[in-house]
Amino acid sequence: MERETRKRKGKTLRLRLEKRRELARILDPRTGFSETTSEIEVRIDPLTGACSRINVSRGLRPKQPLSAAATQPTQYKCPFCPENIEGGTPNFPRDLVPAGKIRSGGAIMFPNLFPLASMHGICVFTPEHKLEIGSFLAREIYDGINCCRDFLKLGESRGMPYHFIGWNHLPPAGASILHPHVQALLSDRPLESLKASANASESYLKKECRIFWEDLTSLERGGPRFVGDSQGFVWIAPWAPTGSYEIQGISTGRSSLLQLDNEEVQGLADGVEKVLKGLSSLGVASLNMGILSLPDGDDFYRLNLRIMGRPSGGISDRALLELYGGEVGITTLPEDYAKAIRF
Repeated sequence: MERETRKRKGKTLRLRLEKRRELARILDPRTGFSETTSEIEVRIDPLTGACSRINVSRGLRPKQPLSAAATQPTQYKCPFCPENIEGGTPNFPRDLVPAGKIRSGGAIMFPNLFPLASMHGICVFTPEHKLEIGSFLAREIYDGINCCRDFLKLGESRGMPYHFIGWNHLPPAGASILHPHVQALLSDRPLESLKASANASESYLKKECRIFWEDLTSLERGGPRFVGDSQGFVWIAPWAPTGSYEIQGISTGRSSLLQLDNEEVQGLADGVEKVLKGLSSLGVASLNMGILSLPDGDDFYRLNLRIMGRPSGGISDRALLELYGGEVGITTLPEDYAKAIRF
């Protein structure tokens, strides 16, 4: 950890500005697959401890506009389509992944060309250049989850047991490439969202001598925000959503993605497919998804994921309250949209 100190009027201030550096290694297609490195600065807020991840090269990311969806992907050479993915995307260093890329079923994972962590993977979970969220199939999601799990196991063996899986679909959700893909970030410490969720869950256990997630699913089952069940998961619309049309899936007994058996992975994939079809029926075209997974949290935590719709055009649903106020403004009651998505 690096620290920066300042002096004022001959005195050294006790306040310290801290940061740590991470280095990502990839075999870069832009240099004939020779090894290149990217530096990520993780800066720590001196008051709250919140982290900011900075990689200046991300400003060079190619950005495909939504208008490109109206043309054939081959016309703008989508790097994630099957005919381009081998030569147009990076490989992992051979000492990390001898084959260069990780494959599971129809899914393929490779390192992010513009990473935000030393191990930051991209998983293209369908070879099809499909954009409509109601068209995704459980088998594609299943393959993507298992491909990510292989990457998580690799990180665990390298001293990075903490992980975060996220999905930005289409530019309104922050995606720069239209072809559907999820991202996996590995670390030796939890991201801030997981840390906060885990700490609150542990505090609930100490106070109530019960597991929060089990109480939550028991409270919501059969109620107006209950959405459905799939193998090993309960699906609800959260009481206080963090985004538009948000749905939450909660494991009935696991704290980590790496603990799931094949039936539970299938249950997770089935649930995501049904939620996406429900969101599509409500007119949602773009989405964000995040999976919070905690190693060794069985006593107090449950693996959970959140999916929210994003605006398809016009005014964003993220403005001053969300970006700087730390709170969220919602326009639809969760009880209303849960009824429309219920399965």
